[in-house]
Amino acid sequence: MMSPADLDTLVLAPGTKAVPLDGSVRTLGDFSGRGLSLLGGDIPMPAAVLKRAAIDNNLSVMQAYVDAAGARLAPHAKTTMCPQLLTRQIEGGAWGLTAATMTQLKLCHEIGAPRLILANQLVGRAEIECLRDLTTKAPERPVYVLVDGEAGVRAISDIFAAAPDAPPARLLIELGMADGRCGVRSAGEGLALGRLVHALPGVELHGVEGYEGLVFSDHAVRDATEVDAYLDGLIGLHHALRAEGLYAPAEVVLTAGGSAYYDLVARALAGEAPGATIVLRSGCYVTHDSGFYRELLSRMDAREAVGAPPRLRPALEVWTRVISRPQLDMAIVMMGKRDVSFDIHLPTARRWFRPGLHQQAQSIDGVVTAKLADQHGFLTTAPDADLAVGDLLGFEISHPCTTFDKWSVLLEVDEAYGVLGGLKTFF
Repeated sequence: MMSPADLDTLVLAPGTKAVPLDGSVRTLGDFSGRGLSLLGGDIPMPAAVLKRAAIDNNLSVMQAYVDAAGARLAPHAKTTMCPQLLTRQIEGGAWGLTAATMTQLKLCHEIGAPRLILANQLVGRAEIECLRDLTTKAPERPVYVLVDGEAGVRAISDIFAAAPDAPPARLLIELGMADGRCGVRSAGEGLALGRLVHALPGVELHGVEGYEGLVFSDHAVRDATEVDAYLDGLIGLHHALRAEGLYAPAEVVLTAGGSAYYDLVARALAGEAPGATIVLRSGCYVTHDSGFYRELLSRMDAREAVGAPPRLRPALEVWTRVISRPQLDMAIVMMGKRDVSFDIHLPTARRWFRPGLHQQAQSIDGVVTAKLADQHGFLTTAPDADLAVGDLLGFEISHPCTTFDKWSVLLEVDEAYGVLGGLKTFF
């Protein structure tokens, strides 16, 4: 298995962003203990940073919230794909990890995740054989995978049944929604699929999975009502499968809950499915953000479905320099679509530092990201804004997933932006 310490000797590839240009950092471990400072000019821009204090807070308050709700947490690894952070989530009490692909799942298995959920349909000979091999080598670390139709169930059954040493594949029936993604569209379809799983060799039925996060609009109350109705359907399918005795005599898992409605999921499932393990799969909580997920958390505040939501703090920032002031009302920064998320909201400048003037980062308002090119950000400012070429700006982001995947290494920093270490991602 791979531990975070194993990554210390990883040689950084040429061209890795945010690596000091003087050659002093050659391996991931070289970031630690050197007294490197983002604000001190040691790090080439742009650079993505994670504030350790905020990460520690988010890990603690989210785990406490889930525990108090009577649920378990299997954070979605796709958010960070960072073994160091995923390991901290496990050590902090996570029941397991969630993955979207077998490549992601194999990495999570390699770092020792005690349980895994593949929150996607398992299709393809190579992928199914990989699952078979993982579960055969480590049957004490169960892996749950989704099915939504006969073709998928039979493909998994054929490969597992042909391997006498392999434990049965643990299947969860995915319940979808009209015009949504994968998943059976009715309880009747789900029940028929459960009967097929029960009848075939090499596979076992262990629960029901859903994803309610596709429900989102400007109408928070209506969205919550729609999510509750969807969860009622998931619970109904679970009861129907249990009533027919279609579950294997082992742990039964009911899982839903992305980062938008995990409060509603915990309230609905924990109260209506006694004896089942309720697993929430939020991934973005570990870094949170100051855009989309902050808005979602404010909705949870208003609902208080399972008490007050966890007090998450934005941990992820992207820093860069002002490289031009071509107009009085414009500044250009060296940060673009290759560096920061832009799929929901554009990044927001929150921190400002002028070398030679400031001792610490300052708050800043009134600077708006108007648009992004590949490598440039276009900022609008007041004509008299005190923003000069060479100034550093720190941006908070919206939607962590699509910032992480732009960085092979992020820097973990203290509150003064001293570099504590490098965090490696695997996308």
